Amino acid sequence: MTGIATNRPKLMTVDEFLDWDGGGHQGKMELVNGVVVAMSPASSTHGLIQANIAIAIGNHLRKTGRPCRVGSEQPISPTMGKRLNLRVPDIAVTCTPASDSKTMEEPLLIAEVMSPSNEMDTWASIQAVAGLISLKEILVVQSTRVEAEVYRRRADGGWPDEPNVVVRELSGSLRLESIDLDLALTEIYWQTHLALT
Repeated sequence: MTGIATNRPKLMTVDEFLDWDGGGHQGKMELVNGVVVAMSPASSTHGLIQANIAIAIGNHLRKTGRPCRVGSEQPISPTMGKRLNLRVPDIAVTCTPASDSKTMEEPLLIAEVMSPSNEMDTWASIQAVAGLISLKEILVVQSTRVEAEVYRRRADGGWPDEPNVVVRELSGSLRLESIDLDLALTEIYWQTHLALT
C-alpha cells in the first residue's frame, strides 16, 4: 500500500525563519505555527500612520530620557518551547538593554494599524503577542477612519474584553501609561487624508 503524498510545507522554527533569505519574497512576513505567512502590503495611509506613531513615541522617549526604544516591524517571539511563532507588530517598545538579538525582547507596548485587508490577521497577531508577561498596553489605530483604542493589561494579568480608551475625534488624545505619553490623534493622523477631511 502506498501513502498519499501531501504538499504540506516544512515547518520552520523561529531561528530558521530569522536566518532564512525570504526565498525572493519582498514584504512583511510572519511565522505562524511554523508556517511562513505573507502579510498584505500596507496602504500609503497605513504606512504614514505607522511612521507617525513611531516618530511620536521615539521623540517622547528621547525627550524624557527613558531607557526605552521604539522599533517598526520588530520581530517578537510570543512562545517558548519549540518556538514556531514570530509576530511582527507595526510598532513595538521595549525598555530592555540594547543587544544584537534578532528579535525584540520583552515589549511593553505594541501598536497596530488596522486596514480592511489585514484586520483578521492583525487581531490574530495581537492575540498571539498578548500572552507575553512584559506587554502592558496595546494601541490599535484605524487607517480608514479616525479611531484609536488602547487596551491595558489588568492587575490580574488578563486583558479587558473592550478597550480601556476609545478616541474617535481628531481633536482628542489618548494616554499610553506604559511610557507616560499623552498622544494626540493629530500626531497619529498627521498628513493623512483623514486629517484633512
